[in-house]
Amino acid sequence: MKDIPLPTKRRLVLLERLLSGYKEKNITSQKIQELTGWTSAVVRRDISALKLNCGATNGYKVEELKFHLEKMFGEKKESLRCCIVGLGRMGQALLDTSELYDSPFKIVAGFDSSVNKTEVLSSSFPLHPTTLMKKIIHEEEISYAILTVDSDEAQPLTDLLIDCGIKGIVNYTPCVLKVPIEVPIENVSLLTALETLAIN
Repeated sequence: MKDIPLPTKRRLVLLERLLSGYKEKNITSQKIQELTGWTSAVVRRDISALKLNCGATNGYKVEELKFHLEKMFGEKKESLRCCIVGLGRMGQALLDTSELYDSPFKIVAGFDSSVNKTEVLSSSFPLHPTTLMKKIIHEEEISYAILTVDSDEAQPLTDLLIDCGIKGIVNYTPCVLKVPIEVPIENVSLLTALETLAIN
């Protein structure tokens, strides 16, 4: 799994989601291309990274593909608990998002330095002041954080998240965060999202 490139991992995660609702017994790389926009060559290369033999003369066997994809990603599903840090406009937009509903990630807490925001905003999960981060992250066994704070808070709260044992951060701030090499960071912005769309 560590040897698989990140773009391939992302596509395989999406492929697992796609196959969960696919009703046919077999699926070809051309069909996956139609459904996703990836080239059939990319599809075949990604599936070859799984190191399995589930091809069929008329495509891949869907059940076997699903089994191996679930095996690859399923072991981590129970531990992919996330929190949102920062309940400004971006953080509030993520409070009730449905984007994560069909994924292995689950947002279980939100944090903000403004106690007023944690009391006024409504969410399907509890909202807490950042002073309680260490306690809540430990109690809820949170492993990942989505950072949406102002620039001046970004590095101090990143340091706190690392101290709390967070294993990965999605960074919605404009800052370049300093983290230990073993803690991956995914930098996200509207601009980079649009650039990714333009490349694809």
